[in-house]
Amino acid sequence: MRTPLTLAASALALAFAAAPALSAPNIKGDKVDIRTWDTTAFSNGWSVDRLIGTDVRGPGGEEIGEVENLILGPDNRVRKLVFSTGGFWDIGDKHLVVDWKEVTVAPGREYVTVPVTEETAEQYGMFDDAPETVATKQRNWRATELIGDYVRLQDDVDYGYVQDIVVDTEGKLQAVVVEPDVGYGVRPGPYAYPFYGYGYGWDPGSDYYDMPYAADEVGDLDPYEWRT
Repeated sequence: MRTPLTLAASALALAFAAAPALSAPNIKGDKVDIRTWDTTAFSNGWSVDRLIGTDVRGPGGEEIGEVENLILGPDNRVRKLVFSTGGFWDIGDKHLVVDWKEVTVAPGREYVTVPVTEETAEQYGMFDDAPETVATKQRNWRATELIGDYVRLQDDVDYGYVQDIVVDTEGKLQAVVVEPDVGYGVRPGPYAYPFYGYGYGWDPGSDYYDMPYAADEVGDLDPYEWRT
């Protein structure tokens, strides 16, 4: 995102373990026809933007904080959830990291449950997974590194910004939700597009998310309707 790094965001970077580089397929060969793309495939998925800020509950159902971020890997799957304790405990306002497989999202998405208590909080510290050396290739990345980025079409044509990203119930990132600039008309948005993956036109820290579509391919799409 084009915003200054906060202290918390800087700390989150230390939670990223180095990851092996993945080879990116040729985007022309893998380009999805946006006019026939089926968004119902992830209709039961989660809006990450809505998930951020959601209440976090402990194993006994008590409120212990709120979701601050998600950490995804180069394979485009959610790996960890970051939450702030918000001063609920005597340890003060701390940022803790929980493996995604240990997170339970409530059926109505109104809260998430994690197996963290005040007594076990030290096991979920920000530095537990810090790499010994700085990753030089593909790495884990924060959801908020993509949400808010500007979006460009083919030939570096400015289009809009990433309003949200959608993950399915298995934690796989399926789509980016884009709000076009007013220059593309006043039709209600936003619009969902396939997420091609790390290295296909976007890298963590980039200011732009590039899509392999021309302006005439996105001009008459139907707005994305949230189902959850």
